[in-house]
Amino acid sequence: MNDEPSPSPTDKSDPSWATEKQIAALRSYDCSAEVDSSAAEDKPLIACEENGSAKYLLGPVELDGTVIDDATAGREQQSGRWTVNLEFDAKGTEIFGDVSQRLNANRLANQTPRDQFAFVLDGKVLSAPTMQAVILNGKPSISGNFTQESAKALADQLRYGALPLSFTVESSDTISATLGSQQLQIGLITGLIGLGLVALYSLITYRALGWVIMASIAVMGVLTYIIIAILAWRMGFRLSLAGVAGLIVSIGFTADSFIVYFERIRDELRDGKSIVAAVEDGWGRAKRTIYISKSINVLAAVVLYVLADATVKGFAFTLGLTTLIDVFIFVIFTHPVMQLLARTRFFGGGHKLSGLDPDALGAVYRGRAQFRDVRTGSSGRAARNKGARGEAEKRQTIAERKRAEALAGSKDAGKDSDA
Repeated sequence: MNDEPSPSPTDKSDPSWATEKQIAALRSYDCSAEVDSSAAEDKPLIACEENGSAKYLLGPVELDGTVIDDATAGREQQSGRWTVNLEFDAKGTEIFGDVSQRLNANRLANQTPRDQFAFVLDGKVLSAPTMQAVILNGKPSISGNFTQESAKALADQLRYGALPLSFTVESSDTISATLGSQQLQIGLITGLIGLGLVALYSLITYRALGWVIMASIAVMGVLTYIIIAILAWRMGFRLSLAGVAGLIVSIGFTADSFIVYFERIRDELRDGKSIVAAVEDGWGRAKRTIYISKSINVLAAVVLYVLADATVKGFAFTLGLTTLIDVFIFVIFTHPVMQLLARTRFFGGGHKLSGLDPDALGAVYRGRAQFRDVRTGSSGRAARNKGARGEAEKRQTIAERKRAEALAGSKDAGKDSDA
C-alpha cells in the first residue's frame, strides 16, 4: 500500500495525510494494545480516547505542551457548564491563532472531522473538541459534557502532563492508608493538646487576657483554614503530615507574640501609666520586637522550602504561611481588641481578674524618682509593695537615684525643723 501522501499536503489538517496504509492501520488498530508514544511529530498518529470509545487518525503535531502556560477548570457565566480554560504563551498564541482560523473555516465549510483539534498525552486523546470560533488571544476554552471532576482532571493533565521534564526519584517512602490516617489523627490530637496547654498557661498567667489570646488563635485558625482551602481549590495544594507539624508549631509561635505584647503592657503599668496609655505604649515597643522575630521565622521557612528535601517543604510552607497570618492577626485583631478592652470598666479599671491589676503588678514607680505611697496593710500586700519598690529602684538611672536621695533628704530636713 502507498504510504506517501499524494498529492502533497498543504497543511497539517489536509486529508492527503490519510493514505491507504494509514486508513488500513486505523481500521485494525487495537485501543487496548500498548501505546507507542515515540511517533515522529511530522507524521500522522493513530490514537484512541482514554476509555477506548473512539480512535482517531491525527495529522502531524501542530503544538506541543510546552506552549501551555496554564489550564484551569471553571464555569461559563451564561450556561453554567463546566469548561477547561487554556492559556498559551506568545509562541503558542501565534500558532494556535493560525490553526483556529483554518479549522474554523473547515467547520463553516462542513468539512468534518477537519474542524477538530485533538489534545494527546502519552498516545491517548484527552479531548478532541470542534473549533467553534477564531481565537487570536491565546485563551481558548474547551466545553462539553464535563462535570467538575472531569473538567479539573483534564485541566490538570493539560497543565502538568505536558511538561517537557524528566524526573528523578529524590526520596521514596511508602505509607499505607491505615498508617497515614493514624499519623494524621495523632498529629491532630497533638495539636489539640498543645492548644489546651497554651490556653491553660494563658489563663493562669494573664487571667482574662488569656481569652484574648484564645480568640486571636481562633481567628487565625479560621483564616488559615480558608487560605488552605482556597489553595487546594485553585492550585491543588495538599496538606501533608509535615504541613500538619508546621501548623502545630505555629501555635507556640503565635502565643509568643501575645506574651511579648502583654509583658510590654505590664511594664508600662509598672511605670505608673494608665491602662489606656500602657496599651498604646506597649504596642509601640512590642511590635518592633515581634516584626523582627517573625521576619526571621519567614526567612527560615523560605530557606527550608528552597533547599530542604520534599518531605520538609510542607512544614516550611505552613510555617511561613502561619507566621504571616500571625502578624496580620496581631495588627488587625489583637491590638484593636486591646484598645477596646482598655476602655471598659473591667479591664480599664484594673480588675483583679483582668490581668492588668496595677497593685498585683506592683505599679509603684511612677516616673522620674516619684513613687506611689506604700500603705501598710496585710503582710502580703506590704511584701508586694516592698518588692515592687525595690524593682523600681533598680530601674532608676544614676541621675534619678541622686534626685530621689535629695528629695528624701529635704523631707527629713523638714521633719527635723518641725520638731
